[in-house]
Amino acid sequence: MSIDAKAIMFREPGEIGFTGFELPPCGEQEVLAETIYSFVSPGTETRVLAGTGESKGRFPLIPGYSWVGRLIELGSAVKGWRVGDLVSGRNPQPVPGVTQLWGGQASHHRCVVEGYDSLVKLPAGADPWDYITAEVSAISWRGVSCAFPAPGETAVVIGQGLIGAFNARWLLVQGARVIVVDLEESRLERARRWGALATLNGRDADIREQILAHCPEGGADIAIESSSTIEGARLAAGVLRQPVYRTLHAAYPVTALRSCANVWPRLVFQATYMQQLTMGPGGLAGSEGVLVLKPGDRTVGDRLATVDQIRAGNLPVGDIIDTPTPVEEAPEAYRTLRDNPGAVSAVAYEWGE
Repeated sequence: MSIDAKAIMFREPGEIGFTGFELPPCGEQEVLAETIYSFVSPGTETRVLAGTGESKGRFPLIPGYSWVGRLIELGSAVKGWRVGDLVSGRNPQPVPGVTQLWGGQASHHRCVVEGYDSLVKLPAGADPWDYITAEVSAISWRGVSCAFPAPGETAVVIGQGLIGAFNARWLLVQGARVIVVDLEESRLERARRWGALATLNGRDADIREQILAHCPEGGADIAIESSSTIEGARLAAGVLRQPVYRTLHAAYPVTALRSCANVWPRLVFQATYMQQLTMGPGGLAGSEGVLVLKPGDRTVGDRLATVDQIRAGNLPVGDIIDTPTPVEEAPEAYRTLRDNPGAVSAVAYEWGE
């Protein structure tokens, strides 16, 4: 069946409104979902609203890639899914004549249930509100997982916006000693509640020395840069320890140590940069060997893993956001995120019954 859908629309850079469109019937390999809540990825969506990067020259457009909803129709060839299933979704199918980056902030979606953009199921009987962070936190799950943190390792996270906050949370869940750096006291307080070893203000002139004072090996095992700033990138690169084999080679063969991922300090870039970071031929850090990682987008496996973590109680939604915002108030909410990002930690829209 066709659906008269509504969506948040960025009409042009800085201008927010709404639009209606007809959503075509789902194909035989597709499903139709109605949105219950959608979640804002602040860095991405405010960047798109500004008209920089991927949104340049593409207005008007529908933003967003994070929502939870309920299936209301199945294609004739879809198996293993049921009308009424609760789902977490990312990029819906394209709509003819509508520009989507990536179209998640809408009342209804045509979606696939296989492949890269597949929906993922939520537990039967779940409260959809508990899972609104699943899509965005899965990005951080991928960033943390690619660094293979071991229990007891020391990890530094630069920046405590949502991606950085989720980085810190998943590192703590995996048993790391976590140091976080940010400029906003409210974000540092959240990290303290979660059990961070140290919460440091990035404005301090001796911030590097403060970090190193908490590192037993003379530096961090893992540094994750999530601030999107050149200063943050340089700080992350400058707090890493030396490779393990420099201190342990007398007891362990170098070849054996090289087979272990944890030999190398790991530098993870999980942010978008508007400026170019350049380094000399000595590399990205002062240590002799650094594993530099720039994880791409989350996979279906990453998304399912975060659903499992939320189901286990390891990411309570109340630690991120208290209540949903009626979708009718979206223009004001976006302006607040853009103009005063420290005022709120996250925004989720409620799309009605």
